[in-house]
Amino acid sequence: MNWGNRILLLYLAFVALIITLVVVSVRQNIDLVAPDYYAKELNFETDIQKMKNEAALVEKPKVSLIDGNINIVFPSIFANKNIEGKLLVYKPSDAKSDYTQTIDLANGMINLPIKEFSAGMRKVKIDWKVDSISYLTEAVVVIP
Repeated sequence: MNWGNRILLLYLAFVALIITLVVVSVRQNIDLVAPDYYAKELNFETDIQKMKNEAALVEKPKVSLIDGNINIVFPSIFANKNIEGKLLVYKPSDAKSDYTQTIDLANGMINLPIKEFSAGMRKVKIDWKVDSISYLTEAVVVIP
């Protein structure tokens, strides 16, 4: 084999490598936290204000894993008030297993069975409102 054929084989191997890398990278699943992240970024100042409102509370909502449930307990000062909003439990590595629930309760507690969720880290994001004041609470739960 002369040097011209060797160069040709080297070039063809390089082209095959590049084509393989392109095919593999196109088939990869890329999960975003939210598909409309740009629109959510525009509302980030509102989220910061909601987090400041939550930080000003003496008693904050508690998110914990108890007896096979994700237990969310809202502050006792809101015990007799209507709490409404949205609950999002998402797994950053798998957007297909996200869970969303509308909150409209007066007892101040939410229990979610963990059998609904696969094992791994979950982020719990609670966007809630009481008496026209909005709050945003975020927590991390690890499901065994």
